[in-house]
Amino acid sequence: MRATQREARLPLSQAPDEGVVRHVEVGGRRVGLYRVDGELHALADRCPHRGAPLCSGRIATPVEVRAGSLELGTRASIVRCPWHKWEFEIASGRCLVDPKLRARTYAVRVDGDEIVVSLDH
Repeated sequence: MRATQREARLPLSQAPDEGVVRHVEVGGRRVGLYRVDGELHALADRCPHRGAPLCSGRIATPVEVRAGSLELGTRASIVRCPWHKWEFEIASGRCLVDPKLRARTYAVRVDGDEIVVSLDH
């Protein structure tokens, strides 16, 4: 992996599988790299609720309420904070417990045979 102050590059072959996190260091910050529905996403490894290492949390499938019934989602698209179990959408960083809270997200792109995680959006 190559890193600068604002971005990190790693081989595309090291992309995480669905439901798995890969930790990446970008400009001195620890970031979790995830794959959801085939797309790569990056989240800051810091829960905005109390500062926990968010990306050490369990990757889970959301439960949805529809017409008075509970339905288990079909994709692992949230991460659950290891301290207080608050859940965050991996793609947007939105907290499911308190939608005003968001985990920091970072830009991810594929450049040839490399994944680029950038602190800039």
